[in-house]
Amino acid sequence: MPLARYESLDESLKTRILDFSKEDFATHGYQNTSYNKIIQKIGISKGSMYYYFENKEDLFITCLIDELDSTGITIFESREFSKLDDHKAYWNSIQELMSKKWKDSFQHPRLIALIHQVVSLGSEHPIVSKLNSEVEGLTEYNDLKTILDHGVRIGTTRSDVPFDVLTRMSTEHKIWLLQEMNDQRLDANPVISQFFEMFKLLFEPKQLTM
Repeated sequence: MPLARYESLDESLKTRILDFSKEDFATHGYQNTSYNKIIQKIGISKGSMYYYFENKEDLFITCLIDELDSTGITIFESREFSKLDDHKAYWNSIQELMSKKWKDSFQHPRLIALIHQVVSLGSEHPIVSKLNSEVEGLTEYNDLKTILDHGVRIGTTRSDVPFDVLTRMSTEHKIWLLQEMNDQRLDANPVISQFFEMFKLLFEPKQLTM
């Protein structure tokens, strides 16, 4: 993520930096995007850019998280889940929520293009581990944890494996599914279905999956 002083940056300059950068990353891909060319397009000095971002990797992660936030796709209504106390109703609600979030994301081509850049880099790329760390600080992550913690209390989600471990396994599977879709080996509907099935398999208590 950007250096702390980025937060004090003028909003109009923030917008210009992110808009130019997102467009270049989405159009040319992470590997083929030139950090120097982005700086030239924005119209600031190289020194100024490095004052706010450590490098291209840092800028890309900032762009992706900002795009997620701006689309509103990361919002989980965790309060609705607190009313559920039935195993079937709980997992049906999770499935509906995930299906909606996936379908909503398909309505934002620039977001999908940025996500595909992450997928194309592969799960071993440093960007993926850094993104995982950044995502753990987002409201979405905490809301999902609240939902799953409630599931533990009513006996519909497991507590024998740490939440972070299961979430990262689910993320790896999500990246693989997106790669399959990107390579046109899977359509959107099977991707949504398979993601939920694996998520449920990971988080549902074993005695309830038999």
